[in-house]
Amino acid sequence: MPEGPEIHRAANNIRNAIEGQIITHVECPYATIRGQEHRFLGKEVIRVKARSKAMLIHIGDDVLYSHNQLYGRWTVRKVSSKERKTNRSLRIKLQTETHIACLWSATDIELLEPWEIEQHPYIARLGPDVADEDVELSSVLEQVKNKKFGGRQLCHLLLDQSFLAGVGNYLRSEILFHAGLNPTRKLNSLTSEEQLQFAESAISTTRLAYVQRGVTVDKDLYDLLREQGMSRGQARHYVFTRDGLNCHQCQRLISHTRLSGRRLDYCQSCQPLSS
Repeated sequence: MPEGPEIHRAANNIRNAIEGQIITHVECPYATIRGQEHRFLGKEVIRVKARSKAMLIHIGDDVLYSHNQLYGRWTVRKVSSKERKTNRSLRIKLQTETHIACLWSATDIELLEPWEIEQHPYIARLGPDVADEDVELSSVLEQVKNKKFGGRQLCHLLLDQSFLAGVGNYLRSEILFHAGLNPTRKLNSLTSEEQLQFAESAISTTRLAYVQRGVTVDKDLYDLLREQGMSRGQARHYVFTRDGLNCHQCQRLISHTRLSGRRLDYCQSCQPLSS
């Protein structure tokens, strides 16, 4: 599933392509928006924004809400360019004079009025979106110090969108590695210094992934690893999907486990169980 950085990058691509422009052609084949073309056609794209893993596109008086889930994907191309062949199912096509934005294969799509956004079941439960540049460290630190989350293990807590929004599987492993925290630690076991490290790592790791298109290692290390012959997938993370390989920091082997069917990777040396 795409995580917060990927959805924010998709929003940025759509924003740069069609925000401020008029919709000249639209296709709405998906059941939940079928027959609603009149609500888009001739209307201005006012704003494009990601909220965690959801996309919100304000068009005229309405807001197009979508969540990519596992298989959804937004694509953007110039009107003058040829559409690539795909086996994906078109959900909506938004065309302006210059660009075409398409959503493929997603199944969570709705048309909302602006006042309904904050009441939407997904949006209403979100914590601070760590991929959003407007979210400050103080907001994240407030969540980290919130006693209602205190008794939960970090490995489970990071996938709870009401705690921190936009974090998924790869970011969970990478955030905990950057913070030097063992995944099984409970939030209320962290010292004040560790709380700060955790909050800072949640923001910095997520935003690094946004800037570097899903890469969570430092650029210099990434470039070095690629020069040594590693593929992008092999070089992009410190621990995620690197089980059985040497840690880049301490050279110990990366450990791997599965929680609720989802992988978790960490370094037992860099992320010790005791504080």
